[in-house]
Amino acid sequence: VTCGYTGIVPVDKRDSIIRYINIFYFHYGKGVFIYFFCKNYYVECRLKCIFFLKVDAVFILENSRPVFSEIGSAKHRMETNIMNFFQDYLQEIEDSDGPSNNIAPESLTVGRIMQWLTGQGHKPLLPSEKDFVINVRFHHDCDTQHTVCFPIVSACGCTITFPSVHLKTFSEFKNIMTLAICHGQTFDRV
Repeated sequence: VTCGYTGIVPVDKRDSIIRYINIFYFHYGKGVFIYFFCKNYYVECRLKCIFFLKVDAVFILENSRPVFSEIGSAKHRMETNIMNFFQDYLQEIEDSDGPSNNIAPESLTVGRIMQWLTGQGHKPLLPSEKDFVINVRFHHDCDTQHTVCFPIVSACGCTITFPSVHLKTFSEFKNIMTLAICHGQTFDRV
């Protein structure tokens, strides 16, 4: 009836009508399955989001392992300043509230920085992943003839290399980090 046939069903048309009805129920069943799958998937995702622990500045700093130069040297002093800038930068982002954030045009969060550094924007859940370290290195041999160098991130190796020549003040550090995070390629892009 739904296919437009309203007459008496002859025997020779019976097979084609039954085939149509079978196809209809097959596709209807797939549609119902997809609907409930999507509904359950949404609920499951909401539950998983509850278990994903948000990253804070302290978590990133506690898991950072900087490779410092010899204590007392000019390089060590510069590296210490950069780590202090990094701490201040993370604290400033954490203290700012989302959309009213004046650091970047896009919403910049500590979780987004964690995503940029390690490839995941939440605290690790598995016991095997909880002992991870963010290696922090410093590049002192950068050519000063150009205007800017950006930090180099190896998300798979959890390593960030700061260009120490270009990060002498907190405002320079903040500007370069914000540009690198907001306009650079992130690990989540495929």
